[in-house]
Amino acid sequence: MLWASFVILLYIRTMSGIWRGVEPLGLLLVTLSYPPLIAIVARHRRPAVQRGLLLALVGLYLLPFAVVGTQWDWMPWAVAAGVLCVLPARWAWPLFVLIVAAAGAGAALLGYGMYSSLWFMIVTADDGLIVFGLAALVGTVSRLHATRDALARPARLGERLRLDGELRDLLGGKLQATAFRIRKAAAAEPPDAGEDLRESVALARRTLAEVRATAAAYRAGAITGPAMPIGSSRPARIILLAVLLIQCVLVLSNLYYVEAAGTLTMASAAAGLAIIVVLQMMPQTRATLIVQGLLILLPLAVIPGSWDRVLSYLTGKVLLHGRPPRSWGFAGVILAGHVTLVLAEEGVEASNVLANLGGHLMLAWLVYSLGRLSELITVLERARHELAEDAVQQERTRVSQDLHDMLGFSLSAVALKGEVAGRLLDTDPGRARAEMASLVSLVERAVAELEAITGDRVELHLGAEAEAARQVLASAGINVSVRIETGPVPADVDTALAAALRESVTNVLRHSRARTCQITVSGTGDLIRLRVVNDGAAPAARAEVPVAARPDGRGCGLGSLARRSGDRLTAGYRPGDRFEVVVEFPLKPAALPDDPVGNTRLGDR
Repeated sequence: MLWASFVILLYIRTMSGIWRGVEPLGLLLVTLSYPPLIAIVARHRRPAVQRGLLLALVGLYLLPFAVVGTQWDWMPWAVAAGVLCVLPARWAWPLFVLIVAAAGAGAALLGYGMYSSLWFMIVTADDGLIVFGLAALVGTVSRLHATRDALARPARLGERLRLDGELRDLLGGKLQATAFRIRKAAAAEPPDAGEDLRESVALARRTLAEVRATAAAYRAGAITGPAMPIGSSRPARIILLAVLLIQCVLVLSNLYYVEAAGTLTMASAAAGLAIIVVLQMMPQTRATLIVQGLLILLPLAVIPGSWDRVLSYLTGKVLLHGRPPRSWGFAGVILAGHVTLVLAEEGVEASNVLANLGGHLMLAWLVYSLGRLSELITVLERARHELAEDAVQQERTRVSQDLHDMLGFSLSAVALKGEVAGRLLDTDPGRARAEMASLVSLVERAVAELEAITGDRVELHLGAEAEAARQVLASAGINVSVRIETGPVPADVDTALAAALRESVTNVLRHSRARTCQITVSGTGDLIRLRVVNDGAAPAARAEVPVAARPDGRGCGLGSLARRSGDRLTAGYRPGDRFEVVVEFPLKPAALPDDPVGNTRLGDR
C-alpha cells in the first residue's frame, strides 16, 4: 500500500509539472529527494541514520533551486513527510506547519495569487500527511506482527505464579501435615503409631482426591471472553479526517476562486461536505454508504468542476467495503465517470486530465489503505490477546497434567505404603518403621514436585523412577520385573520415559488387582519403547480398547501419555487378564512434542 502510494504521488507530481510547463530537467530534479524519503520509511533504522537521511532529503530538495530556479514542481511535501517520520512529535508538527506555511508564502512571493498559494499549501500538507500516515500505520502493523506473542510470555508467567500460590495454599499445607504425622508415627509406640499412621494415610488420600479434582478443574476451566471488535484505530481516523478536511478546503476554494460561487452555493457545499466527512468517519453500513453516495453524486449536476474531487471518497469506500471483483467494477465505473466529467470541461488539457485522474486514485487509495491497515492493526491486537489467553490456558492444562501424573503417583505410593506399614506394626515393627522412613522421603519428594510443577523445569530420571516403581509395587505385594535394555538417552527423552513409567505404575496401583508386573525399556532404531504389562485386568473387559476411543483420550491418564509421546501409544486388554501399555519416544529430543513431560522454560516457548 505504501509503495503504491509513492508511485501514484510520483505520477501526480509528474503530470502536474507537465501541465504547468516544467522543463524535462526540472521534472527529473524533482525526484532527487524521493530516494532518502523512501529510505526513511522503508525500514526502521537508528535515530542518527534517520536524521542523516532527513538532512540529505532537505539538501536534495533545495538543490534544484540552484540549477533551474523555480522552474520545477517545488512543493516541499517530501520534506514535510520526512520531518513527521523522523523527528519527535513535539518538534515535527510545528515544523510541519511551518513548511506548509512556507509553501504558501513562497507561492505568494512568486506572484502565484491567492488561490494558487492556497493550493500549494494544501498539496504540501495533503501529500505529506498521506505518506506519514501510511508509513506510521505500516510500521505499527509490522511491530504488532513481530511482537504478536509478546503478551503471551508475561501472561504465561503471571498464570504460573498465580497457580503456584494457589497450589501451595491448597496442597502444600496438607503435604507438610502428612509428613509431620508420619514422622510422629515413626517416633511413637503402638498403638499411638498406628493412629498417627492411619490419619496420615487418610490425609494422603484426601490430598490425592484434591489433586485429581484440581487437575480436572484446571483442564476443564477454559478461558473465554468477548472478541475484540474490528474497527478503525485512532491514528488512522486522525489522518483520514485531516486529509478529508484538507480536500474539503480545496473544493470550497475552487468554488469560491475559480467558479465564483454564490453564498447559498458555498453554504450548501460546506454543509454537504460536513455530512460526507461525518459519514466517512462513521462505522460503515449499507445505509451510510448509500446516503454518502447520493450526497456525492447529486451535486455533480450543479457544480461538476469542483465537486468531482469528492468522487474519490466514494471510490475508496466501495473498494474497502465491497466484495471483489464487483467492488473493482463499481470503482472503475466511478473513475470513468470522473474522467468523463473532466473531459467535458472546455479547454481542458490532456496533462490536466491525467493529473486529475492521479488525484482521484490517490485519495481513493488512501481511504482504502487507511481502512485496511486500521483493520489489520485491530486484528493483530486481538490476535495478541488471543495468544496470551491461549498461553494461559496451555499453562493451566500443563499444570493439570503434571498434577495428575506426578503428584498422583507420589500420593498413591504414600497411601499404599502407609497401609502396608500399618499392617506390619503388630507383626514386623522393624520393617514397619523402615516403611515409615521411606514414607517421609516420598512426601518430601511430593513437596519438591509440587514446587517444580509451577517452577522453572521438571526433570525426572528413568533409573530413579524404575527403582521407585519397583519398591512401590513390591510394597503392594506385586511381583515386579524391571529390564532396562538401553544405554544413556537424551535428558528430554529420559524425563519423558520416567513420567510415562510413573503414570503407568499409578494406573496399575489404581485400576488393577495385579499379582505380577513386567516393565521393559528397549531401543529400536530411532525410537525407545516402554512396555508395562500387568495381570490384574478385569475379566469382563478382554477386548482391546484403543485409547483414541476413550472419552478422556486427550485428558490425563493414558490420554496424557498419548499426547506426551506424540500419539505413539497403544494400550489394551490382552489374553490372560493382562493389560498392556506400550509407549514410544523418538531418541531425538527435537522430535518430541511440545512439553513432553513437565513445564518448560519460558524462553523455550
